[in-house]
Amino acid sequence: MNSNRKLLPLRLVRVAWPAVLLCAFSLGLTTPGFTQEKEKPEMTTSPWAIQVEPVQADEGQLPPDFSMAIYEDLIAQLTKSEKFQQVFRSGDKEAEGVPNLLILHMTLQNFERGNQTTRAVTTVAGATKVQVRLKVATRDGNPVVEKDVQGTVRIFGENLKATFALAKDIATTLRNASLPAPAKGAGQ
Repeated sequence: MNSNRKLLPLRLVRVAWPAVLLCAFSLGLTTPGFTQEKEKPEMTTSPWAIQVEPVQADEGQLPPDFSMAIYEDLIAQLTKSEKFQQVFRSGDKEAEGVPNLLILHMTLQNFERGNQTTRAVTTVAGATKVQVRLKVATRDGNPVVEKDVQGTVRIFGENLKATFALAKDIATTLRNASLPAPAKGAGQ
């Protein structure tokens, strides 16, 4: 009987501690500090619009599916970033009348097509890499941003995921770039 009395508190602790921990955890998550969303810093749209040109590459250096995926992913990422008043595709007639227009050019620097199976098996080989020289300039050719940017898929994912990584990196670069104030009456 004495031995059961000594074991009772030990059994109670073993059974009760997960319940106490669960209650404490759930109470902690319902406090105002945890349930309120963190405020995102307000993104101010620049007075600029941007026109995206396709990737320039030598014949056969970049497969067409990669070229198109970079272009489409970049349009989506720039639109999502809300950095620019408008995002135009190459050749868009509406861009002609926009006074504060930047033109984004990309020149392929390096392309290494990896292997998805090799990546999945070894995790150290088979990476896909796409590197471009980014140049953003005003309509009259004055450079605003010039930088080498790379998209890579190293471990898991399809090869085309590198194009998404590249587009995201370009959008981040432009979002963080300090753009000059447009000239008064620019493009009018």
